[in-house]
Amino acid sequence: MDASVPIFQQGLGPLGLDVPPTGECGFEELAAAYRVRLEPERGPVYISGMTTMAECRAALLAVKKQDCGAPWVSWACGEDGESPARVRMLAALFVCEGMGAAAFGVDCPEAAEEERLAELAAYAQIPLFRVRDGKPVPYPYERAARDPDVIPCATGTEPCFIRRTIDVGEELECGPDLLEDIIAAEDNPVGAVKIAIQSQDDVEIFAAHQYAVREALCLWSDVPELLEGALRVYQGRAFYDGTGDIEREELDRLTRLYGLIVL
Repeated sequence: MDASVPIFQQGLGPLGLDVPPTGECGFEELAAAYRVRLEPERGPVYISGMTTMAECRAALLAVKKQDCGAPWVSWACGEDGESPARVRMLAALFVCEGMGAAAFGVDCPEAAEEERLAELAAYAQIPLFRVRDGKPVPYPYERAARDPDVIPCATGTEPCFIRRTIDVGEELECGPDLLEDIIAAEDNPVGAVKIAIQSQDDVEIFAAHQYAVREALCLWSDVPELLEGALRVYQGRAFYDGTGDIEREELDRLTRLYGLIVL
């Protein structure tokens, strides 16, 4: 797959901010910081040199909010395929692809480019590119056929895969023991961690502890606004198992905005 590099009208780069526990910036503050750097309805946009999922997602949401079209996104990584914040490039691809990036690229040591891009090409459904002298250079590849029953998602740092028949197990409540519950659930995995969001307090508790999720995450709620709140603060790509009472039209909207996977 290949794509012509557009003439970018706007650019966004790292601000050096992150959400807790590695930073002190709230996600809404981060999203607003990117939003004010864009002129509405003027694009296309190049989001370059990303290293953290929070900044990348905030930038992507800012582009959507300002109606600037689908951006190209590049990440900086080392030879091992990890950003300085330890985000695997495959996880970054799955998140960016789900949130509507037009193309995805890596800015890494030249000796590692081919290996990194070949790894991404095995799963990518959008054009890929490498970065040379700060500029995107398309990487032609043939898009691989994807097994419709194997679905890619991501935590805040790692790629993960689920099947449509996945057993999500018992849901966790967002109480004072959520962190311990997440750790215990991942010590005895049934396929994914499922967390119920039933109030605004739950969203805030989940936001404080979502960094601990290291397996595929199923977010559940009967209230669209609460599910959206949880999706907004989750720095990965989550799925929804379809057992809640939310209209398909609303789920489709959340998929377009946040890359929600609906089973």
